[in-house]
Amino acid sequence: MVSDELISLMLTQLSENRHLFHVFADLLDPTGSEIYLKPASDYLKPGTPANFATVIEAARRRGETALGYRLRTSFHTPPSYGVVHNLDKSALLNFSAADRVIVLAEK
Repeated sequence: MVSDELISLMLTQLSENRHLFHVFADLLDPTGSEIYLKPASDYLKPGTPANFATVIEAARRRGETALGYRLRTSFHTPPSYGVVHNLDKSALLNFSAADRVIVLAEK
């Protein structure tokens, strides 16, 4: 269910950038892209420090868009429950095998 507030925000963004139409159409289409939590090991070798820009590039090569990550160690800790997004792309990360990368992907 899409709220009035979400529709209002989307229309505001569309009025400022008409190129976002295709992005929103894909996101709201039942056959379009979806958000997944995939194993961090698909993007970085566990235990090897790297920055989020490296994760973004690894996702791009798989035809995906990296949005953030979820740390297993903070899985049950409110308010974010281990989810990190809108982060500094140059900050060093060190994923474990149990961590997940949040991606926008077809499947």
